[in-house]
Amino acid sequence: MSNAPTVLMGLVPLFRAVVRSATDATATTVTADDSGTLFVDLSTSAHTYTLPTVALGEGKCWMFMKCADANMVITGGTADVMMVDGTTLNDTATYSTASHKIGSACLVICDGTYFYAINVGATTVLGSG
Repeated sequence: MSNAPTVLMGLVPLFRAVVRSATDATATTVTADDSGTLFVDLSTSAHTYTLPTVALGEGKCWMFMKCADANMVITGGTADVMMVDGTTLNDTATYSTASHKIGSACLVICDGTYFYAINVGATTVLGSG
């Protein structure tokens, strides 16, 4: 019996594209085809990213970064499947800590069962749902 891990993303480069939102955008629907994309949020208002379902997200990854003093919310396309700092089985990961919103960043990886929201910015992420 092998202890080798299942390779989900062996041929996927970390970033294949960078997408910058408009300064007045408030929501973005993320698709499985967007895997490998860095989403840079320039919106000066709260912005919500909605992921695809976990079944469609298997082996996919996305990165999100907030570049303004406003909240950033990442919502799973399936309820109760997002692992977030300190909590499990959430619907959303929210970046809203005062004075730490600018530069908030999150890498989301999906294994087909869960979304793993990995906080790579200098802020606290809150799970809910």
